[in-house]
Amino acid sequence: MAGARQDAGCGADDSESKISSVSTMKNLRSNFVHRVKIIGKFVSIQIVVQALSLVSGLLLVRTLDQQQYAYFTIANTMQSTMNLLADTGISMSLSAIGGKVWQDRYRFGQLINTAMELRYYLAVTSISIVTPILMWMLIRNGASLTYAVLITFVVLLGLSFQLTTDVLLVVLRLHSKINNIQKSDLFSSVTRLTLLGIFYIIYLNSVVAIGISSIIIMMQRIMLARWASEKIDSKASINEEYKKNILFIIKHQAPNAIYYCLQGQLMLYLITLFGNTNNIAEIGALGRLGIIFSLITAVMSNIVLPSISRCQSASILRKRYLELLSILFMIAGLMISCTLLFSEQILWILGSKYIYLHKELVLIVINSWFSSIVGIMWSINASKAWINYSWINIPFTLSVQIVLLLLLDLSSVLNVIIFSLISQFPAFIVNVYLTNRGIAEYESA
Repeated sequence: MAGARQDAGCGADDSESKISSVSTMKNLRSNFVHRVKIIGKFVSIQIVVQALSLVSGLLLVRTLDQQQYAYFTIANTMQSTMNLLADTGISMSLSAIGGKVWQDRYRFGQLINTAMELRYYLAVTSISIVTPILMWMLIRNGASLTYAVLITFVVLLGLSFQLTTDVLLVVLRLHSKINNIQKSDLFSSVTRLTLLGIFYIIYLNSVVAIGISSIIIMMQRIMLARWASEKIDSKASINEEYKKNILFIIKHQAPNAIYYCLQGQLMLYLITLFGNTNNIAEIGALGRLGIIFSLITAVMSNIVLPSISRCQSASILRKRYLELLSILFMIAGLMISCTLLFSEQILWILGSKYIYLHKELVLIVINSWFSSIVGIMWSINASKAWINYSWINIPFTLSVQIVLLLLLDLSSVLNVIIFSLISQFPAFIVNVYLTNRGIAEYESA
């Protein structure tokens, strides 16, 4: 009888084990389906957003003459540089600290307000450094002093709104408010194309195009502030502990931020020094095709990275990281193949001014693909504050670039793209090391 009861007990355990196993499988399947639905919905809308952005970009490429498009390229690049320098570790801090306090409205508000204050301080330094460079580049490429000042004013106007827009986006991302982010993106894309279409009929030059971008950023900032106010206490006081933590990250990240700003705009700097205005326009026009990769970046920034920021399991982190890289490489291979097959058709879309850039087109797509992957890898490390020893990348990359400077004629657009592509390999290697080191620390904790 005792044996029978024991057998019965074993049977009950087996039954419970089977039920538990089935329940686990259902949960895994349910989570997978849920994630696919979220990504599918996001991608479908994002495709529309990127298509509208691509049309807007091509309208500018085909409408503006090469000199005006060169000014537009320089202005956009320098605005991005100012914004990156004004960020210097702040977005990284928001992800790392915000992943722990995002559910507490007051504490999250303290974090956001502290970050905003520090970002304005950094912006003053950023503007004072980059504005003279922007003026020099415009004048060097044929702009009058008055026209250069006008472009600079419009760039700074847009930057003033961009400073808060980027911080507010972190609030929505950590709360997975994907619908709101997409509404903002869709509204911005539709409005930009509409305004460009109107001014195409009236009058369109580089100043008008940059002005439209600044107006869009302002409108986006108003929308994001309204949505973010539901998730944070906008009147929360500055938190000295958060400020100390953010300043610590800024201190360690500043050399990298300055370095990445220089490296990120390297092609434009080299063309300005060694090439001419037409070369800048060519780089800018080809760079417009990189907007295709922004779809991938948008998915990563709005869905994948917030999930990774909240994840505290080493095994899950490693699995998601490997899955992410595999998907990125597969998509990149497909896009490069399509570029090789349809290069003539793609160049026709850019217009007759750029129809001869066949080799440059293929290389710019490869370069954009690799840059996106390296950027996403760095974002993962930054979101977890895995930045110790990231300085290794600087001497590593500079050593490679010194060799390239001796070997390549940088008055050629083709060689400048090759220079940029090869220069990213050290960053790829360093980011792989940082991620493995960060996950190993999680495992040993």
